[in-house]
Amino acid sequence: MKNIFLALCLAAGFFGPGEAPASDEQIEIFDIKKGKVVQTVPVNEEVRKEVEKMLEGVTGIYAEFNPVPDKGYMVKVPLDPPVRVQNKWLNDYAKEVIVIFPEYENPHLLVFDSRANSFFLTFHHDVDKFFTQIKNTPKRSGNRIFSKTIISS
Repeated sequence: MKNIFLALCLAAGFFGPGEAPASDEQIEIFDIKKGKVVQTVPVNEEVRKEVEKMLEGVTGIYAEFNPVPDKGYMVKVPLDPPVRVQNKWLNDYAKEVIVIFPEYENPHLLVFDSRANSFFLTFHHDVDKFFTQIKNTPKRSGNRIFSKTIISS
């Protein structure tokens, strides 16, 4: 329960959706263990397309008790204009997506809709191109991300 609260507080306060003008918005890479943003990169069309593919690949609600792990990264991607999402779990516009990369499990999404409601969702989409677009190349083993290699030194 503590992790859910942490995720919502971080997303609502620190990662606040839709607060800055589109030209000032940045992708923020948040190190969960350190509790801070460790890197920012400009939003670009290629990253947006990869996030749209993740949203198209939604497979369900994230059903684990703690959606935010103790270790790993969260990558906040503001979406301006918002992206239409239509599936059986969400039928609205996504204004912001936070891709959560736990250290030892598959990534999942925290999606904020047009009314700032939050949804933890699973998806099926290869994230390699996403990392290339934000200038990170993590080492992978199967579908698992090794958190030490996500952020380039």
